[in-house]
Amino acid sequence: MALLTGSNKIKTAVFISGTGSNLKSLIKFSKLKKSPISINLIVSNDSKSKGLQYGKIFKIKKKIFDFKKKHIDEKKILFELKKNRIDLFVLLVL
Repeated sequence: MALLTGSNKIKTAVFISGTGSNLKSLIKFSKLKKSPISINLIVSNDSKSKGLQYGKIFKIKKKIFDFKKKHIDEKKILFELKKNRIDLFVLLVL
């Protein structure tokens, strides 16, 4: 298998809601030369989620959606993914 570097990696968004311990592991994995992914966007439903700090530390874009409001629908989420050219998304559920 060929090594994936730079722009050859799959641009990935990660959906989080908590402390971000799984996100941290994914970010560390994405930094490895052999990793097929790069984390380009973090999406959360909580602006106070501790996991968003990893976005700041590793300079990853973040987007916060209030899923409790009825006006947030999949079109807005898909628009954000498309805008950031995301090819894959990961939903981290506890």
